[in-house]
Amino acid sequence: MMSKTDSTTQSEEKYKDFVNMTIHELKTPVTVLKAYLQMMLLQLDKDQLSGYAKTVEKMDVQLNKMLHLISDLQDGISINADNIHCLMNNFSITDALKSCIDNVRTTNPDVTVESDIRHADLTINADRDRIEQVINNFIGNALKYSGREKYLKIQSIVKDDRIKISVIDRGAGIPAEKQQMVFEQFYRVESPLTHKQPGLGLGLFICAEIIRKHNGEIGVNSKEGEGSEFWFSLPLRLPRT
Repeated sequence: MMSKTDSTTQSEEKYKDFVNMTIHELKTPVTVLKAYLQMMLLQLDKDQLSGYAKTVEKMDVQLNKMLHLISDLQDGISINADNIHCLMNNFSITDALKSCIDNVRTTNPDVTVESDIRHADLTINADRDRIEQVINNFIGNALKYSGREKYLKIQSIVKDDRIKISVIDRGAGIPAEKQQMVFEQFYRVESPLTHKQPGLGLGLFICAEIIRKHNGEIGVNSKEGEGSEFWFSLPLRLPRT
């Protein structure tokens, strides 16, 4: 006879299987659509149909948002099942930071991006893709909630055998009583800007789990009306070879 615990476990597994299958079924047509749009954009550029090209570019932006939401949902399910994977390798965190900075400057020419990297080339042992995912999530949030002043600062300092990376904005800020909750699953700070921006409240939750997997620390310093600093720190010691 099946116990209540066994029955609950089976139901949870079926639910996870259903969500994963749904994510896969959503992701496949969206990815195909994106490929077709990119082909169209190349053809429109070749034919010098700039008006249509701009429309296709806008469609591509919306598909990117949908893919981002699907990826967040997929990572959120993986975290709940304790299945989020990090592939550790030695790499230059300095290069990774510069890559993120170059990308945001290229894609957001109207934003003032200040960089403050207070160390020479530095190698760490981590999952580069995942660490860049955290940095880019911080950058994305700073851009979303920056308000009228389009400014962000990306800072990196080394202290006591740790590297601390911060993304600082001059946006609306977060009330003190809500700062501890921003890394919780599905949590979104209520503000007039929140309702205008897509999101499931999973991005910072996923970031916190990634940093936890790296034995790091993550946090936020913020003051209403002055902006926020989202940061994480990682140990610098490399594994013995």
